[in-house]
Amino acid sequence: MLLFARGEVLGRETFAVDELLGELRHTFEPLARARGVSFAAAPAPSLPDGLLITGNRKALTGALTNLIENALQAVAGGESEDGGGIVGVSVTASAERIAFNVRDNGRGMPPDVVDRLFEPFFTTRTEGTGLGLAIARGVARAHGGGIDVTSEPGNGTEFVLTVCRSSAETNQASTLESN
Repeated sequence: MLLFARGEVLGRETFAVDELLGELRHTFEPLARARGVSFAAAPAPSLPDGLLITGNRKALTGALTNLIENALQAVAGGESEDGGGIVGVSVTASAERIAFNVRDNGRGMPPDVVDRLFEPFFTTRTEGTGLGLAIARGVARAHGGGIDVTSEPGNGTEFVLTVCRSSAETNQASTLESN
């Protein structure tokens, strides 16, 4: 955990973004349904050779899991302003970056809380450790990206976790090195 918090990543592999989204969908659809929350994970943008990432799959999955769990907690139990909890995950890509967007229609957060979200041990929950978002930021940085958040009381929250996009040359080199 400390390696990721410092921005170091071990165990890089190349994998498809759609596979990662499928894993998240498989994990969170039943949990959301059990909590009375609508959950949607949109497919990654279609590219001829797929949308690939070279990095630590387990670490990225953990960071996204933390963001989704936080979103589910923000909307579970009818805590959203409109009473119907919605959590969505989507992906956008540019030539250099891949962005994972996790948004909810929950209660949102005031600016003073948003300003402290990534501080280690800061939490607004009685059962929280305050490490999840700090670690998620470390994972994003270790993958050449970061995390941005937009939130407003009563209007939900959106986290955008970005990572560097792997190029075809990087993917081919990784495949050759692993063989």
